Amino acid sequence: MSEIYWVKQLENQANKKLGQNFLIDSNISRKITKLVQGQLGDPILEIGPGTGSLTSELLKDDYRIKAIEIDEGLVNIISKRFVEVPNIELINEDAMEYDYSKLTGPWWIMVSNLPYYVGTRLLVKLITEVPVIHRYVVMVQREVAERIVAEPGTKNYGALSVLCSLFTQPKIQFDVNKNCFFPEPKIISTVVTLQREPLDDTDLRMKAFEIAKVAFQQKRKKIRSALKEIITEEELVRLNLDPNVRPSNLTPDDYLKLAVEM
Repeated sequence: MSEIYWVKQLENQANKKLGQNFLIDSNISRKITKLVQGQLGDPILEIGPGTGSLTSELLKDDYRIKAIEIDEGLVNIISKRFVEVPNIELINEDAMEYDYSKLTGPWWIMVSNLPYYVGTRLLVKLITEVPVIHRYVVMVQREVAERIVAEPGTKNYGALSVLCSLFTQPKIQFDVNKNCFFPEPKIISTVVTLQREPLDDTDLRMKAFEIAKVAFQQKRKKIRSALKEIITEEELVRLNLDPNVRPSNLTPDDYLKLAVEM
């Protein structure tokens, strides 16, 4: 059956408040699945599976899936669609509230067409709180993707860029045309991968991210002003950091240097 068949099983229209734009192009779903790069039977965390377009392709590769979906109507559709499939666990819950300590065992891979309304907050939560996830394959708004991979000194560089660079190796893979969704979104979607390797200084990197958040709250100010509550101008100079640059001029390593000092 086509993907549009499953979308039409919804009794109500897509919930705009939940950012529901369903992927209906199976070719794109297969292209995303190829980016997972897991091994046979690897555990996959899928957030917001919708009507199961990505889920279907992941199951073809024999991955074990834990899918979290907040919409009860969609849970019913997915349950019906994969009723005879044993290696999928479906959870009707808000992904922002789920207890991720339940992700036990080996490294996990997270795959998601992230809901637009919560995508950034959820990605930050998973990177900072769920270290067992070692690879992310996510579809986000184009502007969010650009912020994830942004380099210091560019207009899109911010605390999110610092976080993703400190904890992962992010890479933009490809854009997805609006007509691959139903209903069509108003924005361009982009698939991004983030690869995470084991880290032995996560607390320090978290502190660096917190410093970056403080700095970018006043991103137009020089760092001697933006960070005056947590470090002196003299200490900045001692760390070979120019007090007169702005937060966007500091690299992730510079923020890590500040975290070590503090």
